[in-house]
Amino acid sequence: MRSSSMPALTLTLAVAAGVACSSASTEEAAGPAHAPIAEPSPTSSDGDEDARAPSHTDDGGGAKPDAGALPSTGADKPNCKYKAHATGITAGQQAGGLSFHVYAPATYNPNVGHTVVILMHGQDSDGVGELTALWQPIADQEQLVLVAPSGSRPATNGDPNGHNWTVADLNDIQDLMPEIDDCYNVFVKKHILWGFSEGGFYGYLLGIGAANQFSGLAMGGANTSFARQNGYPPSAAQWKIPVSDVHGDQDQNPISVTRQDKADFEAAGHVFTLHEFSGGHSISPDQVRAQYDDLKASVSP
Repeated sequence: MRSSSMPALTLTLAVAAGVACSSASTEEAAGPAHAPIAEPSPTSSDGDEDARAPSHTDDGGGAKPDAGALPSTGADKPNCKYKAHATGITAGQQAGGLSFHVYAPATYNPNVGHTVVILMHGQDSDGVGELTALWQPIADQEQLVLVAPSGSRPATNGDPNGHNWTVADLNDIQDLMPEIDDCYNVFVKKHILWGFSEGGFYGYLLGIGAANQFSGLAMGGANTSFARQNGYPPSAAQWKIPVSDVHGDQDQNPISVTRQDKADFEAAGHVFTLHEFSGGHSISPDQVRAQYDDLKASVSP
């Protein structure tokens, strides 16, 4: 069941064909799909408001609370559908939804809260590679809980373990988030959404349209073109969520579009940190670490 704190499914989004999620992958034009997100606010992306630091309040006022003062879901987990407080990498299957993997460090402490990072994989992946190579070392250092769902669409290369995303999967990700929160002691207002390549295009749609569910957006090798085609420009975000983006100046997804994203997010009052580098369609552990550092202090409304 979708959490009552999540936005209602109030829109119908036309699936936009031809989005350059990678050099070879596009979303199939399968007709309209239900949005996982609420109506966008009637704000303009053409404002001239200066960018300012994100805060735990929507109006930007006040200092961020210390992690120890943040509310968490607690150690008691009577409603866990999976295995409560499991450490290491565990695989799961959402009822009627997505397969996924969760990682919690061996040093995970069920008596304290943890930040959650939702990982949206690239084309023809299942998310495990991104989890282990890019995020597991950070999780071990920072005591994070990682959640890596797999898209429902088959791989384009025939790999039985590979997957790709659909718009409908964004609904399932929203449903999965409270299910994982029911199994771990996590901070209620600290959920970072990360995506690379195809996962970044879909991640921007989810992260802008359901911004209140996330404390920060970390994307790489992608831009907001797919979100915009579905009616969700940067100005549609429900709060001034901070964004960290990694993008190579030779990426086949043009850096010029990401630079415009930065300008549009900042015009709407967001902090947008662009890690532009000399290279192509790639992302490194050090770059991902920088993204986490950009967003680790942020708290959602």
